[in-house]
Amino acid sequence: MHPKIKEIRLISAMDNLINLYNEGTFDKNTYLNLKRLLDNRINGIDNNYEYDNITNNTKQTAIVAFSGGVDSTASTVIASKLFNIIGITAYSDIIMHPDNKKNISNLAKKLKIRHEFLDIDLNEVLKDTVNGKYHPCGRCHTTVESAVLNYALENNIKYIIYGDMLSVGQLSIIRNKNNIVRINMPSFLCLTKNESREILKKNNIVISQKYGCSLLKKSHAFNHNRKFTIQRILREVRAQVIDKEEGLNNILEVLDM
Repeated sequence: MHPKIKEIRLISAMDNLINLYNEGTFDKNTYLNLKRLLDNRINGIDNNYEYDNITNNTKQTAIVAFSGGVDSTASTVIASKLFNIIGITAYSDIIMHPDNKKNISNLAKKLKIRHEFLDIDLNEVLKDTVNGKYHPCGRCHTTVESAVLNYALENNIKYIIYGDMLSVGQLSIIRNKNNIVRINMPSFLCLTKNESREILKKNNIVISQKYGCSLLKKSHAFNHNRKFTIQRILREVRAQVIDKEEGLNNILEVLDM
C-alpha cells in the first residue's frame, strides 16, 4: 500500500476513534487500548500486538465473526490482546463442508478462544442463486451479520469485530442504533492481506484457501455473476488491500470455477 494512502486512512481512523470516545462510545480502558494499537501503526511500530500491561479484569467481552480465514483469524489474534473474545461462526452446509467446520474448531482451540457455531438458513439464497436471480455474496453476508448481531444483543455484548478490509477511516468503527460497536479490525489498522498473513505467521498459523465457497461456485454457472465476483476482487486491488498478483490469481480461480 502506498505510504501516503496508509497515512491518510490511519489518521482518519484516529479522528473517528477520538470522536466516538468523546461521544461516550468506549470506556476509557478500551479506548486507550485501541488508541495504542493505532498509535503504533501510525508510528510504524511492529510489536506483534503484545500488551503486557493489559489484564483480564480490564478487558471487555467482544465477539469476532470468525470464518477461519486469514482476515478474521488475524483480527482474532489482535483483538484477543484487548478483549475477552468469543468466536462466532455462522454455519450452513450450503457454504461450509464438515471438514471446514472441524478445521475452524481446531483453529479456535489453537487461538485459545471460546467458540460457537450459529446455524443460519441460506435456503432462499441458494434457491435464488441456482436460478440466476442474484449474486449470493451480499445476501449471504447480510444473513451472517444478522445472526452475529442477534447473538450480541441476546448476550448483552457491546463489541463485534469483523475482518473487513474495505471499510476504511471513519467507517472502520461504527456504532449502530442498538449501541453495538462494530470494529473492522484490518480496516481500522489499515492492514493489507499480506500483513495479516505475517501476523498469523508470527503466531505459527498458516491458512491456505481457494477463493470463494461452494455457493459462489454455483452462482458462476451464470456468466454475469462471474463479472460481479471479479468486480469485488478488483475493488480490493484498487483499495490496495491485496496486491495485483493476488488479485490476478483470484480472478483466474474465478474463471476456472
